[in-house]
Amino acid sequence: MFPFKWTEVQFVYTIAIWILIASLARICKTSGQTDTYRYFSVFSYLKFLTKWLPDSSLIIIVGLILGFILHLTSLNGVSLDAEVFFLYLLPPIIFDAGYFMPNRAFFKNIDSILLFSVLGTVWNCFAIGGSLLLLSKYDIFSIQFSTFEIFIFASLVSASDPVAIIVVFEEIHVNEFLFINVFGEALFNDAISVVLYNMFISFLARDLTTLNFWDYASRGLSFFVVASGGVAIGVVFAFATSLATKYTHGIKIVAPVLIFLIPYMGYLTAEMVSFSAIIAIAVCGMVMKQYVKGNITNSAANSVKYFTKIISQTSEIVIYMFLGLSTVSADHYFDVVFIAATIFFTLFYRTIGVLSQCYFLNKFRAEQFKLQDQFILAYGGLKGAIAYGLVVSIPAAVSAKPMFITTTIALIYFNVFIQGITIRPLINLLKIKTKEEKKATMTESVYNKYLDYMMAGIEDIAGQKGHYNLVARFERFNSSVLKPIFMRLQKREKIDFTSVIRSYEKLILEDALEKMKSRQNSTEISLRSFLQPGEDMEQLYTLFGEFLKERRDDDIQDDYFAEVQAHECENFGSELKEIENKDASIV
Repeated sequence: MFPFKWTEVQFVYTIAIWILIASLARICKTSGQTDTYRYFSVFSYLKFLTKWLPDSSLIIIVGLILGFILHLTSLNGVSLDAEVFFLYLLPPIIFDAGYFMPNRAFFKNIDSILLFSVLGTVWNCFAIGGSLLLLSKYDIFSIQFSTFEIFIFASLVSASDPVAIIVVFEEIHVNEFLFINVFGEALFNDAISVVLYNMFISFLARDLTTLNFWDYASRGLSFFVVASGGVAIGVVFAFATSLATKYTHGIKIVAPVLIFLIPYMGYLTAEMVSFSAIIAIAVCGMVMKQYVKGNITNSAANSVKYFTKIISQTSEIVIYMFLGLSTVSADHYFDVVFIAATIFFTLFYRTIGVLSQCYFLNKFRAEQFKLQDQFILAYGGLKGAIAYGLVVSIPAAVSAKPMFITTTIALIYFNVFIQGITIRPLINLLKIKTKEEKKATMTESVYNKYLDYMMAGIEDIAGQKGHYNLVARFERFNSSVLKPIFMRLQKREKIDFTSVIRSYEKLILEDALEKMKSRQNSTEISLRSFLQPGEDMEQLYTLFGEFLKERRDDDIQDDYFAEVQAHECENFGSELKEIENKDASIV
């Protein structure tokens, strides 16, 4: 009467069980007063474990246990597929990071982020690959490999992984300065890591002697195309999302769907045209949030916030569980010397790169990288599932592929277990400032804006076009052009500072009158009496001639002349008339 049809639903049912375990492993809860997220997992009841092991390592252990169980069933062989990882699991994590990215801190540190992600990744790739290639000449590895094969492997282990960094660094609540630099580097070095990977893959089938300079230069320039293309696609789809939420305000249930669907389409579009999909969806989240939040209701904004966190955290858990499963199901080839050399070189060359780049940056930055910060930057360059997704995509023709896969998994385990376990006590030992779990008050936000405007003014006075000047120009353009287009309640308005300028002009003139009144008993009141030694009247005419001429008919000038006439300053009036006839510039 009730036939058992397990074979028809076994795969989907197993996936549902994994998602259920992932959801129970970490439950997101928010505090109403501070609007911050706290995560409570089933591991939190195992105090003796969570005191030393991060949640990510415990989840891998669960994946290992589940893998051993499945190894005894018909589902043996289940592993993390590269297509599933890049198309389904990775996008929610990166979108969550971009949507909740503190933009002010990100663009404040854009110089260090770009330097770490571009120069640092290239340095790590060629240093690690060159060192392993040099050691292979002495036949100390059990499998031989070509030059391009080892550089394929070096390109995927040279970049930090944003998923691993988010999981570990959010658990230890590292301060915003360090988190932005490490995560920003991991976000953008994916582009150059993939470019290097594809470059060496394309060289794999060619003879080394047939390659010329243009072959290398064209592949190197492709990084800028891949990165800038990802940024462009992210911006376009962010604007599309903003317009969609602007004109669907009346249909409340549609807007949250569009907020997730359109950025995901941007991710797929970038992947389709071989641009950086990670940069595309991260930029899309960063750009769209300021417009989208003004177009949707508070309840819809809360729904987007909670759902984004839920799918992001679930994807992270599934990825680490899959890593545990892949450890059991994959075919491995262990070369202990190769594994040890890879782990040593990744740590050694990243440390050298971070120290040298921070030494250079500290010469030009107001916020310096302290020695403790540099240590965490070097120690926190974690590898994760992106490296695994790339290594399983290596062509089967590469004879050393099984050794590369095993080494990558060993490197990830070293990062998650050894570095993930020790980084918290190291932060406490070095007394590194951790993140404060509080939302900025209105006063803090206002004064941060005041400081930005003040610094932009100082840059203008100094004749410099620096960071604050660019931010001020963009904010004016954003307020007058972009927000009226992409936000529902914003109207195009011309910002007029005339009244502010006139007020300051009036204060300056009142100060001048006070000085004149103090000299009213003198026999001669003249503009010459206000000149310092070495100054002449022509300089004064140049400074104030046009100013007084243009203000002749306004209320400030009328008050000014009335005050002058009241004191019967004939000489002063005659010289003032002379100044008015001059054509000069306004200061």
